[in-house]
Amino acid sequence: MIRSKKFVSLTIPQFACVMAPQKNKYIEMGRGGGKSTIFGYHMRELVRQMPKASFALPCSTYSQALSRTLPSAIEGLEMFNLYNGIDYVIGRSGKKLGFELPYQPPSQWDNIIHFPNGSIFQLVSLDNPNSGRGLNSSAEAGDEAALFDPEKLFTNVKTTNRSQKEIYKKAPLLGSEFYISSTPINKKGKWFTDMEEVAKKNPKDYAFIKASARSNPYLNPDWFKKMRDQSVSEVLYNAEILNIRPQEIVDGFYGNLNQRKHYYTDYNNSYLETIGVLARSEHFNSLQDNDVRVNEPLIVSVDFGVFNGCVVSQLQDDEYRVLKSFFVKSPKLLDDLFIEQFIPYYRPHQEKFVYLYGGHDGNNRLPNSERTYFQQISDVLTAHGWTVYILTKGAAPTHTDKYLLINAMLKEHQTRLPKIRINEHNNPDLIIALERTEARESLKGGIEKVKKDERNPLFPQQHAPHLTDAFDVPLMTMFNAIFKGQSSLLSESRIQSL
Repeated sequence: MIRSKKFVSLTIPQFACVMAPQKNKYIEMGRGGGKSTIFGYHMRELVRQMPKASFALPCSTYSQALSRTLPSAIEGLEMFNLYNGIDYVIGRSGKKLGFELPYQPPSQWDNIIHFPNGSIFQLVSLDNPNSGRGLNSSAEAGDEAALFDPEKLFTNVKTTNRSQKEIYKKAPLLGSEFYISSTPINKKGKWFTDMEEVAKKNPKDYAFIKASARSNPYLNPDWFKKMRDQSVSEVLYNAEILNIRPQEIVDGFYGNLNQRKHYYTDYNNSYLETIGVLARSEHFNSLQDNDVRVNEPLIVSVDFGVFNGCVVSQLQDDEYRVLKSFFVKSPKLLDDLFIEQFIPYYRPHQEKFVYLYGGHDGNNRLPNSERTYFQQISDVLTAHGWTVYILTKGAAPTHTDKYLLINAMLKEHQTRLPKIRINEHNNPDLIIALERTEARESLKGGIEKVKKDERNPLFPQQHAPHLTDAFDVPLMTMFNAIFKGQSSLLSESRIQSL
């Protein structure tokens, strides 16, 4: 096959990434800065320098690998005239096409990218402790690195980057680390930006390169205005496009929230492997969630308004698990939240019972109707085969009561209260909202949740306190009496008695 030459023009930051002499490179680059191009170039260089070698391609979850890592890698490789199905194959061996085999062929090829010279990239899913087992890699490269768990990255990937074959001794990238990402929005990605200090202390071995999307001269200037208008948030626009790190919230309403303790990942990778690289959006439903007890009811809590959001949870033994969150913005309505998102996602759920909670305005009547917001939700769910129990009654709890109870639960010193655990990858916007919601002393005494962002039309409402309010309500209803010593019963018994 004869191909015409293709010339790829690099931006200054991309050229810096290529020319930096350090073996280990960490690149913090805004969206639109050309991350896919530089990642594709680096993959090509690894393959060129080390035929028949094995490389680790980590991703935070297998779901991320299918939906983000692979599409980005394919796009980047195409920039350099390398095409899927011709110049490499994904999820299978290319032996029948005449491809060389690597020095250490894998026992399974489901998570392998195979090149004709025998080089392979093995997708290492960090939510699966066995994903990188047995891998003896010659280099590692990862996209969206701010999403990675640093401890799992060390255990599953970095410890495997040890191959020292004599044949590769002149390869500059042997044993290299290459990680690229936009700047992290939440606390978990701090490990990635901390690598800047590592690079400053070890400039011979590490390079940390930062770039805004404005470094890309091939972007239409109107694109920046469009992104600014669509982001509706100075914080998000600055972080995602201009690569400006968000200011950390010090006085948080959820001060005891700890990403290492309270966040978890639990995908059903066996299911995800069956849908494979050709997965469509409808395949990413609750069947991919290993943490859902399909034969038990779902706790659904709603925050109402122009922004409508809901948080889905289950009480599982001694853990209160926050499974997933959804939201819609105007002009989408409350019905759209359930018809377009909740119902399709949880269609595989076996026990179609919902314990419905939410703000007390859910008991208000709809305009020109005898029904309340809660009854509206109930009617929609019932029409789709769900049974609904509306459980929000009485007066709304004070912010001080919320602050005391939830931070006590997060601290985990009271054995009568369950542990809060949040599915990290199913609740990205809720987590940002929890980490960024501030607290202050109220003029009336006590603690107050700062809700100014809810009134700011320029702030992304999915990161304002709306979703945190939906998060709070079931916890207060189910556990506040236990916390105050008024009851010793577990909340599950309380629910069943209602």
